[in-house]
Amino acid sequence: MESAKSAQKSWAKTPLWKRAELLHKVAAILKEHKAPIAECLVKEIAKPAKDAVTEVVRSGDLVSYTAEEGVRILGQGKFLVSDSFPGNQRTKYCLSSKIPLGVVLAIPPFNYPVNLAVSKIAPALIAGNSLVLKPPTQGAVSCLHMVHCFHLAGFPKGLISCVTGKGSEIGDFLTMHPGVNCISFTGGDTGIAISKKAGMIPLQMELGGKDACIVLEDADLDLVAANIIKGGFSYR
Repeated sequence: MESAKSAQKSWAKTPLWKRAELLHKVAAILKEHKAPIAECLVKEIAKPAKDAVTEVVRSGDLVSYTAEEGVRILGQGKFLVSDSFPGNQRTKYCLSSKIPLGVVLAIPPFNYPVNLAVSKIAPALIAGNSLVLKPPTQGAVSCLHMVHCFHLAGFPKGLISCVTGKGSEIGDFLTMHPGVNCISFTGGDTGIAISKKAGMIPLQMELGGKDACIVLEDADLDLVAANIIKGGFSYR
């Protein structure tokens, strides 16, 4: 945590274009390493080889998308008209901008360990944060390979850390650590326990659920049925 805190301070001062440049670089490296990372996914969580490769490639695409959107969103300030509420006149000016939170703790699930880890890592980094990743027990090796790609891209030492272990053993230590400024979690009921222990810090939770599917009269029923089964039961 101390390494992440120290690295974040200098990273926050790194120009936005440089952060984006490094993210585009890691996106390319992820795709170059798709075979070994996909092999880990196959062996760790029994994901079909084709789906495993797709997950890694999608992760690279997501990193590039985050870099582009990050520059667009973070590069804009917001001007607020000062006389839009009582007690103020237009002689004052207000400009708001986004600042980093600090150290982000990311906890992805086992079903898409690489893709859902990247979806937390890339936004945190482009916004000027550092990140501590707690990968799932099943899928940890895949995440270690993925994090190595960030190191190969040239991200500063200590900016991205990966702490492996069972949630029952290290979960409370990480989620209750005073050095954590934000938690991004994807999973199930564990999110409720995290929210009770984390204290007054921002929480981003994607918890379990089954969504409805609306099938129209002109739908290809065979195609619909196959996709409903895949969407409802594959790696959930």
